[in-house]
Amino acid sequence: MKISHEVKVGFVALITIIAFILMYEFLKGTALFTKTDTYHIVYDNIAGLTESNPVEINGYQAGIVQDVQLINDGSGRILVSLSVDKHFNIPRDSKAEITAASLIAGMKIILRMGESSEMCHNHDTISGYVATSIIDRLGETISPLEGHITSIITRLDSLVSALNTLFTPEMTGDIRSTVANMSDVTADLKQISDNRKDELMAAISEIQTFTAMLSSNSSTIDSTLKSISGISETITRADLETSLASLRSSLNGLDTIVTGISRGEGSAGKLVTSDTLYTNLSNSLRSLDLLLRDLKENPKKYVHFSLFGRKTE
Repeated sequence: MKISHEVKVGFVALITIIAFILMYEFLKGTALFTKTDTYHIVYDNIAGLTESNPVEINGYQAGIVQDVQLINDGSGRILVSLSVDKHFNIPRDSKAEITAASLIAGMKIILRMGESSEMCHNHDTISGYVATSIIDRLGETISPLEGHITSIITRLDSLVSALNTLFTPEMTGDIRSTVANMSDVTADLKQISDNRKDELMAAISEIQTFTAMLSSNSSTIDSTLKSISGISETITRADLETSLASLRSSLNGLDTIVTGISRGEGSAGKLVTSDTLYTNLSNSLRSLDLLLRDLKENPKKYVHFSLFGRKTE
């Protein structure tokens, strides 16, 4: 049977269409010769997720996003269908997390495996959520600090303005001149140190020699210091003993005097112990007081004074 030209053209066109479809699905990431299960997730927001985005399980690409559709019930929710390799058993309490595929762009779904013993079946619905991206986390972290950052920037701007005002051309010139002078002084010091290098080394050597001598004679120096300390202590002790002996002698003399007075010996003893002396002294003082009083009241009785001589009574 002879095949007509039209049939051949139609067959070639069919093969071309099939090849095109297969290539298109391959480019989308669809596993052409792998058996898959389809799972559905309902999201309030898909954060830019599109068809053909990868689906991963523990870092392994187990499938792709097969379809994304807006649920036409007025809720604004989105139905996402996943095509996952049939060899993966997905527990019923697993979660489908939408997250960033990279820092630059792109999204993906990570299946967070649950612990349920019951597994999902083809066309089952599992729960999902959108993870907070790194950029969003950075934004949440930086947002409370925004006011502080603005304040710091303002202060830095004020500081820079103050510095610009402070560092006038004249001051800049003065600073440069000061730096130049310091450089000259440093150069002069270096030259002096180079010229006096031998003297400095000799002085350092003498200091080292003196230090070594002190170190080697440390025991002798220590003994000398101890001797000086002993002599000082002896002198101090001798002075103290002499002072104590003198004080003891004075106290003994004072005790003898007090004992004599208490016994009525001497004038002081008689004054203290004799009533007669006290009585006589008291009478004398009384007579003297009467005499002085009479002298004050009758001075003419005791004193006669006249420009023409004494009057004869």
